[in-house]
Amino acid sequence: MEKERLNKNFLAEFKKYNFSRIRENKIYLVGSIRFKDYFIKIESILQIIYKKLVSICSVDGLINKEKSSIEEWDNLQEIALKKLHDQEAILVIEINNYIGEQSKEEIEYFKNNLKRPIYFLSKLKIS
Repeated sequence: MEKERLNKNFLAEFKKYNFSRIRENKIYLVGSIRFKDYFIKIESILQIIYKKLVSICSVDGLINKEKSSIEEWDNLQEIALKKLHDQEAILVIEINNYIGEQSKEEIEYFKNNLKRPIYFLSKLKIS
């Protein structure tokens, strides 16, 4: 049996999104820890199908935020802002219009300091 990561069942959930609208190659995913499953799936789609270089702040931070101290989380947020400098665009994974405080900080920093494209998952939705 031939294996395929992005099989029909995997992709069905995301067929309503047009990821081809993202023209840039280096994409940084921004969003709440509560949407970590979306991060993993969207990262796979962007990398395997669209051949994008996808980054996030910290895999460990994404998976284990509740185990991090305030100081550890603040350090990860500081690193996230530094990582943004290497990105051409960001994709905000906002489900039900939810954007957390750290994500808002990253979006504002990207918009005001780096002035590069910002995509929102909800706006990639095909009508």
